[in-house]
Amino acid sequence: EEEQVTTDWKEEYLIKIPKKDLGKCEKYRVLLNRVKDAVDAQLRDQQAGFCKDRLCTDQIATLWIIVEQPFEWNSSPNINFIDYEKAFDSVDRRTLWKLLRHYGVPERIVNITRNSYDGLQCKVVHGGQLTDAF
Repeated sequence: EEEQVTTDWKEEYLIKIPKKDLGKCEKYRVLLNRVKDAVDAQLRDQQAGFCKDRLCTDQIATLWIIVEQPFEWNSSPNINFIDYEKAFDSVDRRTLWKLLRHYGVPERIVNITRNSYDGLQCKVVHGGQLTDAF
């Protein structure tokens, strides 16, 4: 089957789809359920953010162990924290496609998603108004 995206899909309209609190941007979810099943089964036990039945407190305990072990072995700990919400605009899409494949998202879905980004123009619908394309 064809994995091309029609040119009609190259002009996208972003519309808020609220989950709960309309005043918080992070409550709007669009693509989560599309890839959730394929990705959740592949996530490492160390991944807790946005995962059902995994708590941040588990991550705190893990971090404590990570910080404690180097001192037992007479070495220095190295820790890196990344705020992906702020880094989103800098995500290399080629890497994103590789990761989707790595986590078992079907190739057809990866290709359709990739093709939909090529030449994409977006407009935001807010308060009945439409922004210029970007």
